[in-house]
Amino acid sequence: MLLAVSLATVSSLAPAVTVIPKPLDLTVGAGEFVFDPSTVIVAPEGLGAARHLKDLMHRAPGLKLSVVSESGSRHQVVFEKAAPSPTLGKEAYILHATPTRVTVKYSDPAGAFYAVQTIRQLLPSRIDSTNLADGVRWSIPSVTIRDKPRFGWRGMHLDVSRHFFDTDFIKEYIDWIAMMKMNVFHWHLVDDGGWRMEVKKYPKLTEIGAWRIDTGGKWPGGDWNYANIRFCMSPEDGPRYGGFYTQDEIKEIVRYAADRHIEVVPEIELPGHSLAVIAAYPELGCEGTPPGPRGKPGANAYCAGLDASYRFLEDVLTETLALFPSKFVHIGADELDKRLWQKCPRCKAKVAQIGAKDMDGLQSYMVRYFDKWLASHDRRLIGWDEILEGGLAEGATVMSWRGNAGGIEAAKQGKNTVMSPTTHCYFDYSYQNIPTEHVYAWDPVPKELTATQSKLVLGGQANVWTEYIATEERCEEMVFPRAYAMSEVLWSDPKGRDWNEFGPRLNSQLRRLNEMGVRYHLSTPDVEYDAIFLQGEARVVVKNANAPAGVLRYTTDGTLPTPDAPKYTGPIPVGKPKVLTFAFVWPDGVTGDVRRVEVLKAPAPQSPGSTPGLREEWFAEPYQKVATPLKTQPFYSGTAPDPNKIPLRREDEFLVRLTGKITIQKAGLHTFWLTSDDGSLLRIGGATVVDNDGAHAMATQRGRVLLPAGTYSLEIFWSELGGDQGLRIDHQPPGGKRDRISPKILSR
Repeated sequence: MLLAVSLATVSSLAPAVTVIPKPLDLTVGAGEFVFDPSTVIVAPEGLGAARHLKDLMHRAPGLKLSVVSESGSRHQVVFEKAAPSPTLGKEAYILHATPTRVTVKYSDPAGAFYAVQTIRQLLPSRIDSTNLADGVRWSIPSVTIRDKPRFGWRGMHLDVSRHFFDTDFIKEYIDWIAMMKMNVFHWHLVDDGGWRMEVKKYPKLTEIGAWRIDTGGKWPGGDWNYANIRFCMSPEDGPRYGGFYTQDEIKEIVRYAADRHIEVVPEIELPGHSLAVIAAYPELGCEGTPPGPRGKPGANAYCAGLDASYRFLEDVLTETLALFPSKFVHIGADELDKRLWQKCPRCKAKVAQIGAKDMDGLQSYMVRYFDKWLASHDRRLIGWDEILEGGLAEGATVMSWRGNAGGIEAAKQGKNTVMSPTTHCYFDYSYQNIPTEHVYAWDPVPKELTATQSKLVLGGQANVWTEYIATEERCEEMVFPRAYAMSEVLWSDPKGRDWNEFGPRLNSQLRRLNEMGVRYHLSTPDVEYDAIFLQGEARVVVKNANAPAGVLRYTTDGTLPTPDAPKYTGPIPVGKPKVLTFAFVWPDGVTGDVRRVEVLKAPAPQSPGSTPGLREEWFAEPYQKVATPLKTQPFYSGTAPDPNKIPLRREDEFLVRLTGKITIQKAGLHTFWLTSDDGSLLRIGGATVVDNDGAHAMATQRGRVLLPAGTYSLEIFWSELGGDQGLRIDHQPPGGKRDRISPKILSR
């Protein structure tokens, strides 16, 4: 659910003060300052924050305020630059508002800019309207705010390789980052899905690598599947999907971000995730790698034993540095399939030449090479935590994504780290897997670090990978409201964080998003049951019916709720089989995540199977939806004694079906969880209890079923489409604890 808070909770902030991230110190005084035509902005010449305030007060209020270096006006906003101090350091500010004057003190321009963002949130939400707003009193309360960030790296990432977003959206994304006082935009420009940066010396990177054949489907460019990636080698290859940013467009984006005190950190992947590169320049691939079908390279990694790979990357990075003045350059270096190198004579020869033990050593050599190269150009290398494998480069900074372990190891080695674990920071994961409250509870500094080591944690960031985020609207929904929680985690003092107090402030920000026309995640209906086996009559209850966005509506025939569907007003009695479908619905018909309740008659009793475990069947073809009827025969059949310990019988692209019986010993509410990458489905007695279907990253879905005691048929499906792999099945019986499903209750 979006929020589980009581709006009556007493806040440490005044009711009218709903600033996110929470300021370090805030005192509310008497009265208010009202912006009107007589207001004057007094600021040093060229201060960007003053211009931003002027623009803010013109857009919706329609006020035309003057910016001057001196003024005798008694109604003014004054920006005062001060010498740096412990209380007024980098990015810090002091905001003091009275009924006649607003004073902003700062030691560097970023602090002044963040003060303007605070003023923006102190104003009525209509300030963020895209249209002229009449009849609004443009006032802020009399306050004194002393504020500074906890971390220097407060980042938001966006992958534009898998799905492409135009420059207008990139600017909008940067505006969101600025609004939340974040200061790093990690721009993931290249990956297997496409190359998005113009490189003058290598035009085929964008002529070929930026364009995939559009395979059709519900998403732009076709439903995402690594196996289906084909690059357009010529105009005759059919309709295409993609795009790239010209160097002039990139310069404009970097300038736009810098004006908002945001550093744009480009990511140029090496040595893996380079399918688009090898499509454009196949000579950079490993020797002996069989070619794929037209438009699909046989490998997605540079040959590390080929000198041309290093020269090529030096050329690309030279043009990258000319476009991006950022201190850091991200080189990725994650998820390399080293089997490609193990089969390559040139890579094996390189391992011997450099005296490495194995391919981890070769990867480390390549990372160290570019660490030194970037250092020679006064830049710093940052990479995902795989750069620890084989030994960490001298000047490298580790971005820890596979949990906290990489960041802990880097800090213990005396190196900087940026924390970004999948457990809290992957905003492409569903809200069921990473709810907003879970993000808010995160602390970027692992408890395993000493006080000295903790200082090496530069900060953290949220990541938005777009394999399954194909549109701007979907991106908005996955970012918000979780990004607000992340901004407070990275800016505010953790001692002052309180989820119940955060809730009312977040609800206020959602109203601002409405004014901006920005989508955000509608709550998922928290339904008491996902399936009911009737023995008499039952009631279906939705626990979060009054969530802050959308109207909860339902249908009784399995169709998707619309704005005309009945509104949920209380528990729904059910006495016969039917399908209840719940969703929060916008007035324009857009729906949030759907929850269904399948009501069935309790089946006739069955006897447990004679063989422990479940029947295990493996199919060699992938399925975008595991519920799709199977069309082929399994290539393997057998018994799985424990469905949580199934050995992999194929490297990627497969479907597994587990069938048998489950014996329920205690009647009541049983809860099941499926965690998988990609889709999975769990059915009991023919009813779908957990629906985790579709192509997606590692995600968890929960299902709850009201069951009489007895033995029921059981089906579990798992489809793998490439990339990460995994399946986990958990069960919680009535009054029990959640744990992996017990093999003792399974049979075939």
